[in-house]
Amino acid sequence: MGSSACSLASLEASESLAGTAVESVDRWLLLEVTDTWAPKVLQTEALPTAVRERLAQWLEVPRSRLQLIRRPGRSGKRPLFMVASKEQTRQAELDRYEDLLELELDTMPVEPAEAMVLVCVHGRRDRCCARHGSAVYRSLQARIGEVWQTSHLGGHRFAACVLSLPDGLMYGRLRAEHGDSFVAARHAGEVGDLDLFRGRCEYDRPTQAAEIFLRRRTRDKAVDAFDWIGTEPDGEQTWTARFRSPKGEHRVHVKLEQSGATRPESCGGDPEPVTRFVEV
Repeated sequence: MGSSACSLASLEASESLAGTAVESVDRWLLLEVTDTWAPKVLQTEALPTAVRERLAQWLEVPRSRLQLIRRPGRSGKRPLFMVASKEQTRQAELDRYEDLLELELDTMPVEPAEAMVLVCVHGRRDRCCARHGSAVYRSLQARIGEVWQTSHLGGHRFAACVLSLPDGLMYGRLRAEHGDSFVAARHAGEVGDLDLFRGRCEYDRPTQAAEIFLRRRTRDKAVDAFDWIGTEPDGEQTWTARFRSPKGEHRVHVKLEQSGATRPESCGGDPEPVTRFVEV
């Protein structure tokens, strides 16, 4: 890849992943679409206009996000629609996309909240996602059952981007060689390599970074090691996040600052300043 690739430029700028996950989302709408995805998923031509409008209506509910998904080899099967959260997963098979117009999310059949992994391969959004994401998808597919290709997860420059559900843990810069360690950590109930961990999507970004800093300090990687109490701003671009564990309460002070480096946000984009969260 040439130096114009945003993922390489981000690495060269030593851009931190801490606190870069999609923020404040804990309800995921997952729609299987095997046709080509538009750069902006709600403009995907395979979806009738009325269906796009219904999806947009559901996305008005706070803390919701839509991901288009697919799994090579399932072409011709009835498309799946899922609503995933930490508490439960609701799932329906569709005869056609217009079935969504008659669907009530709260009455969809409840399924066990089984673990699944989504890998961004959205090449029409950014070529780094297609290149790195496709390789990581193949690697994980050989190691874990419930893995899907997905549309844009945010932060193409961190490709390959991976989302673990239902816990909403997001990762970046995964490569095919990380497959074994990633799957082993998920099976062990751990977050895995903190250098690849972008954050927990249910949190805002300062809280995501604070959790990562706390894990580095305590060396505790268990997914449920800490309960978040709250995060408050305590100055310009500074926050204090509070967590609880069996050992007591933990406070983490974080600051958002300029790193002094630049990189494009996407392939072909203009250089932009890099910001990072630091513990203070």
